[in-house]
Amino acid sequence: MISLGGGRSRLVLFPNQDVFTPLLANPREPLSTLEFFAASNNPSYLQFNGNIAGDFGIVRWESNAEGVNRSLQFGLSAGEFSRFGIFSGSTYLIDSDYMVGGTLTGRLGPLSQRLFFYHESSHTGYNYTQLANLNKFSDFGQEILQEVTSWDITPHLRLYGGAAYRVIGLYYYSSAQDSLILLGGAEAYSDRLAFLDNLGRVYTSFFLESRGINGYTPAEDFQVGLLFHRPGSYFQVRPMIDFYNGYSDMGDLLFTKDSYAALGVSFDF
Repeated sequence: MISLGGGRSRLVLFPNQDVFTPLLANPREPLSTLEFFAASNNPSYLQFNGNIAGDFGIVRWESNAEGVNRSLQFGLSAGEFSRFGIFSGSTYLIDSDYMVGGTLTGRLGPLSQRLFFYHESSHTGYNYTQLANLNKFSDFGQEILQEVTSWDITPHLRLYGGAAYRVIGLYYYSSAQDSLILLGGAEAYSDRLAFLDNLGRVYTSFFLESRGINGYTPAEDFQVGLLFHRPGSYFQVRPMIDFYNGYSDMGDLLFTKDSYAALGVSFDF
């Protein structure tokens, strides 16, 4: 991190954190996670998600007096989101989605906002489609513009909402209604737990998404877990239980219903 300037504001190059807090239960948030399904609507085989993703800050303007609480930042986000199935002791790729884009985030006290323009491509695992006797889906790419506004009501409660629009891609979803995505959610946190040396706290997070291509049928993701965060560090670890119900968030499986309970851990940078 490099800080430049004086007076009432400064320019920070390569900042260590984003001014917009990640959406913890969003399956497409650029966070690195590993989840093993404890139960799902596909009981004939085991499944797990393996995601590698993160944010990289480029430049941030912030107030000298208020710091990150009055700031504007530009950065990059990228990630790889994959689902695997285990058949007869062998592991096969079900689907992999790749995301990369630019973020413009801002914060004014308890209010924060993120504008995210990104490219996403999806690739179904060939061996999986053969084993499951499925037709190979067409791999695709798309560009999406997403806006999310968040309000930290108290240090223990956060609400957020927003929308996304498919700007380019998925030629067979040509209407404006098909391209619109609505999203929202809430997060709640306990006080730091003394028996965890005040480094951990309990959290719950609920994420709701409705996509035009699925007739705005809600997809729900609920998490409960422990959040470990060391003071002075921007890195945190979250062991959690994750419950998902709705149409799949995997790009080539958007018309497939998903329902699962998973045990996992997230590494938030």
